[in-house]
Amino acid sequence: MTSERSGEARVRHGYGGRVAPPSQPTFERSDALAGPLRVVLASAGAAPWIVPLARAWIPLGRLGSLLDAAFVLLCHRIPERTLVLAGVPMPVCSRCAGIFAGVLLGALVARPHFSLGWWRMLLAMASASMLADVVLQDTGVHPVWHPMRLATGLAFGYAAALTMLAALESAPAPSRRPRSERA
Repeated sequence: MTSERSGEARVRHGYGGRVAPPSQPTFERSDALAGPLRVVLASAGAAPWIVPLARAWIPLGRLGSLLDAAFVLLCHRIPERTLVLAGVPMPVCSRCAGIFAGVLLGALVARPHFSLGWWRMLLAMASASMLADVVLQDTGVHPVWHPMRLATGLAFGYAAALTMLAALESAPAPSRRPRSERA
């Protein structure tokens, strides 16, 4: 349902008849979950950057090896495709490091505010860019080049984080029916 107020189209959302601009959903659930989701994304994005620094500066022993091993299932970890921080190899390759950095940056910045459809399109474009780099590198057109791997990973990770946040924002509000009426 729409209404006109001072010449600007506005959309009426389900809670208490409030009116908000179409670009600003009024779902309380998304507001309540966006903060924790951003914390989870930022923590996950920072992890592969923190692990080698912690292992270099703090004697972690077996704990350091366990932290590093947490990434074994996520990445191939080929040594010539892996960055080294403070003399310690990262637990992921440079492309995955870029993805994690993009997720971290996306969670911290969370801008611009595009619709879910736009973020999905940007995610597809970032995926295509990353795939093109993988194909060009693996077919020998160009060698392993860490700046390109980081850049394509960063674009993908940023778009993935913002797509998740936009999906949360556009999620429908939970049902307000009493439990006895729910099927």
